[in-house]
Order: sequence, then structure tokens, then C-alpha cells
Amino acid sequence: MTSKYNPFATAYPADRGPLGKIFRPVIDFRTYLRGGHMLLMFPLGIAYFVFFVVTLAVGGSLIWTLAGPVILLATLFISRWLGDLEAFTAAYVSDMPIRRPPSRLEGVSNFRSQVKVRVVDPTTWTGLVYLFVQFPIGIAAFVGLVVVYSMVGAMTFAPLIAMFTDGPIVVSSVGGLIITFDTPFDAFLITPFGLLGFVLASHLVIAFSSIHGWWARLMLGSRSTRVSSRPAPTPTGDDPPRPSTTASPGVVTPGSTAEVKTEPEPESKTGTESPEQAAPTPFKPASPAVANVPPPILTPVPNPSEVRQDVAPNTAAISELTAREQEVFMLMAHGDTNADIAEELFISEGTVKTHVKRVLSKLYMRDRTQVVVFAYEQKLVIPQSATAEPQQSRSYGG
Repeated sequence: MTSKYNPFATAYPADRGPLGKIFRPVIDFRTYLRGGHMLLMFPLGIAYFVFFVVTLAVGGSLIWTLAGPVILLATLFISRWLGDLEAFTAAYVSDMPIRRPPSRLEGVSNFRSQVKVRVVDPTTWTGLVYLFVQFPIGIAAFVGLVVVYSMVGAMTFAPLIAMFTDGPIVVSSVGGLIITFDTPFDAFLITPFGLLGFVLASHLVIAFSSIHGWWARLMLGSRSTRVSSRPAPTPTGDDPPRPSTTASPGVVTPGSTAEVKTEPEPESKTGTESPEQAAPTPFKPASPAVANVPPPILTPVPNPSEVRQDVAPNTAAISELTAREQEVFMLMAHGDTNADIAEELFISEGTVKTHVKRVLSKLYMRDRTQVVVFAYEQKLVIPQSATAEPQQSRSYGG
């Protein structure tokens, strides 16, 4: 679990020494890739700005006609595709993945539902803000990059410029102070400053690009913080088909048979189980070292690895929930947020909030903490072995 996203992690890896972190960016091809992306922001930012200003102005002025809503809806969907392109570009340049929410949140082909979900999706509006802000960001990146590298290049190649220039070379004229060189040999004195400026310029490019990558991750990335190893749950009822999932040992996944059936059915044991798994050693508290010491009042809780994995869950407690509410309940029991559930089930966050309220109301619970405790008590979620690999990990922003 990572507590905080570091935008400079890929630019300055921890395995590099101090000299590597200082001079490696000068010869790293990704530094110049970042610089090329900064130059590309300028024309793209102008194109985005002109496109949205024209389409929103025309669509807003024709809102009372049939053409106005069509133009606005087209702008909405095009902004989604442009956001995907920008997220891919920023992730490739900064070498940091940016998770985008599913393009078809409801998983249906109905155009009306697609429009509704696209309107309520927060990523739609944050993506619009990102594309609008690309205009001033692109201008600043282009001007800054051209000015900095022009000055650094002039100082670095001052001897070559002096060889093909007649007369004195004016290097600086600030506050009435004019620095000139009469010969190419004198121009060599400023070349070390140009080389030092080249190193500093490389770090400025990395800093700007890394911050821009963080900005793209914030505005275009998914709100879900969970990187799940399990796919979308099995559909129930009239839901569209989704990839089926295989339950992991010790985890009751949404949409599985153990959740929907009202009569619990124990899982069959496989032939690959070890003797320790087939007949686990019962937990026994350690005997007191001294005979006259009274036994402990509280019984020690067994280690999660000693809990039997073949215990049938009590699904009768959630039998009154609908199939979709049972899926939401199980994801809540695993500690998922509304954004996590929305991405897992391909629904909007507004729909998730409605299902969460209904689950809490039907089960007479106050909050998600009671849902987690209830799920563990009813063996709907079973702790995994301490030696097993975790089924999911969290990352900041994707």
C-alpha cells in the first residue's frame, strides 16, 4: 500500500546515486521525450480551446433547437475520447500509468443510458477542465522551453557563433552592463556556464513534465484507488454478460453461487490439498508457565491461517437483498469505496449510492463498518492465510 503518489518517482529512481540523479537526465532519451511533449502541448492546447469554445457557443445558442443538444452531446463524447488520448500520452511520457474509468459504465448499448451516465460521471467534467487548461499550460510550456534552451544553447555554442560572426559578441546587456567577447577564444569562458545551464534545463523539463503528469492523473484518472485482481462479477437477471470470475480461496466474490443461494452448500475439497489443510490443527492457548497463575479470562483469537476455509457462509441473512444489492454488499464487505464499486460493476457512483442506502436500510445498519463486521460474522468474507498473497493492493490515484 502506497500512502502518497510521488510524481518524481520515475524521473529520479531510488537506485540511482547522487551523481546519477544529477547528470543522468541530460543523456536520458525520456527527458527529450518530455520536452517534445511540452512543445506539443502548445498546438494541441490551442486546438482544444478553439474546438470547445466554438462547439459550446454554437450548441448553447441553438439549445432550443434540435441541433443544439446534438452538438453539445457530441462535444461531451468527443471530450471523453480526447481525455483518453491525453491520459495515454501523459502516462507514456511520464512512465506512470493513469487508470481511466470504463468507457461504457453501465455496460449497455442504450444511447439514453450512455448519455445519462456520461453526464453524472465526475471524470467527464474534470476532463473538460483539463482540456481547457491545456491552452495556458501549453503556451507557458512552449515559451519557457524555447527561451531556456535558446539561452543555454547560445552560451554553450558561443565559440562556434564567434567563429562565424564579425565584430564583438554581445552576451548580456542587463541594467546597462554589457558583456562582450572579441575572439572565439574569449567565448570559451562562457561555455561551462552553458553546460551547467543545460543540466539545470533538463531538470526543469523533468519537474514541469512530472507535475503535469500528476495534474493529468488527478483530472483524468479514475476515482477508484483499488487495483483489483478479480474481474467484473458474474451477471444476474437482465444484466449484460460480463467475464466470469473464479473465486479465490477464502474470499466470497460477488455474483458467486454462495451469495445468491438461500441454502448454504459447503464447497468440495480438491485433491491437491495438503494434510495440514485437510485437517487443520485446532487452536490451543498456551498453558500458563506457573501453576498458580490463573487462566486468562479472554480466549485468544485464532490466527486467520487456522480458520477453516470450507465453512459454508450464512447467505440467509442477505436473502432479502436483490442480486445487484448482494453484489454491492459483498464489495462493501471487502472495504471498497463507492468509486471502487462503480468501476467493479460498471455502474455510476450515483447508482452505487442508491444501492448502498438500500442495503443499509434493509439490513438495519448505520454504516459500512457494521456491514464489514456482519459479513465476517456470517462467514460471507473469510480471512485468508497470513502467508497467502494479497488479493488486491491499493495505489494512490490508479
